[in-house]
Amino acid sequence: MAFKQSGQILSQAKGTLHRLLVRTDDLILLQRLVRKVVAGDIFVASLDQGQLHLITPSAALATRLKYSQKTVIASLIQRKNPYPVDSMKISVRPDYIPPAKPERHTTPVSQANAEHIAETAQYIEDEALRKALFRLSNHVKPSS
Repeated sequence: MAFKQSGQILSQAKGTLHRLLVRTDDLILLQRLVRKVVAGDIFVASLDQGQLHLITPSAALATRLKYSQKTVIASLIQRKNPYPVDSMKISVRPDYIPPAKPERHTTPVSQANAEHIAETAQYIEDEALRKALFRLSNHVKPSS
């Protein structure tokens, strides 16, 4: 059984993860387009049956959005985005904090594991994988 890389799974045109990734990218694009028309912390919550739901942290920004609603929708139509927008719903959530992007931390390996990885890497024919394993074996946890 061959394992697939995450890029292969996500790039499958009929896969559920691929459709979810494309939809997410489209909603992020909508968010950028809305922010070009009305500057501020405006977040796309959803797009359902042509209704774009936006979240703002302040009532003042929500009011600016309401007054600019026709301009925002016209701008989205002009850009020919893949999802038609014909109305907007605006919610004020002062405590809303968008999800933070996860931080990547490298976890050092123990000295013994680093030695095992380096030893195994010597026998790997795929050069890219061998180099990656050697790099991994260099991330050694400091001795306590």
